[in-house]
Amino acid sequence: MKRSKSDVLNRQSLILEYLQKHTYANIAEIANEFQISEATARRDINALKKSGDIKLVFNNIGLSSEKKYLPQFDKGRCSMSNVDAKEAIARQAACMIENGDTVFMNASSTALRIYPHIKDISTIIVTNNGKSLTAPRNPGTELVLVGGEVSPLSSFDNTKLSLTGNFAIENINRTAATKCILGVSGISAEHGLTSMAIQDPPINRAMIRKCTGPVIIVADHRKVGIEHNFHFADISDVTCLITDSKSDKQELDKLEKAGVKIILADAL
Repeated sequence: MKRSKSDVLNRQSLILEYLQKHTYANIAEIANEFQISEATARRDINALKKSGDIKLVFNNIGLSSEKKYLPQFDKGRCSMSNVDAKEAIARQAACMIENGDTVFMNASSTALRIYPHIKDISTIIVTNNGKSLTAPRNPGTELVLVGGEVSPLSSFDNTKLSLTGNFAIENINRTAATKCILGVSGISAEHGLTSMAIQDPPINRAMIRKCTGPVIIVADHRKVGIEHNFHFADISDVTCLITDSKSDKQELDKLEKAGVKIILADAL
């Protein structure tokens, strides 16, 4: 049976998670773990090798870095993976938006999924997400783009289309939002909020600063307990984290002790 691109990318993302836990594996082991043929497993491994995520050591497959694996969330594989968890998180986040709210949302793929779940209320979304122009939304949801420079597509299939730079920040600074909903590359009690893209932190920081109400982080389990390249906020800036039940429980306990409300969203 032919599988969609989303299914393939999701499986490849899960293979990377499996390698993070088990260090090394072989083709037969991966085929058995994911209930696929060895030919399919080999195609996945070749794709991951080509993207630079894994390395081959004799007959074994391992992650390309000896450091803790940091998912490259701007890659198409990761933005199109873990869809069920992202949808559950998005539905829960939509429930926290109230009539009359003005909400900052960044260029996160999880935040983008919130739009169609906002129903029967009047609200304004202020965002730097270029993809929001084609995202489905209900009549009561007004959309405001902050403008700015469009992040270039990279060789790693960066499909975020985020609007960045001084022009975007100036427009955010002219706005007061009642809520702020941000996707992140990493969140941890020790290191706070981090991003893998150097253009994102100034935008995220400005949104947090100009929000008069709760700062809500939407992040699936792959991002919890992770410190990515560029820091933009301390954990004390966070009101709530909406994540899925696969998130590291010890890290969630640390976040709760730091004052963050934890909401686990279950996939349907």
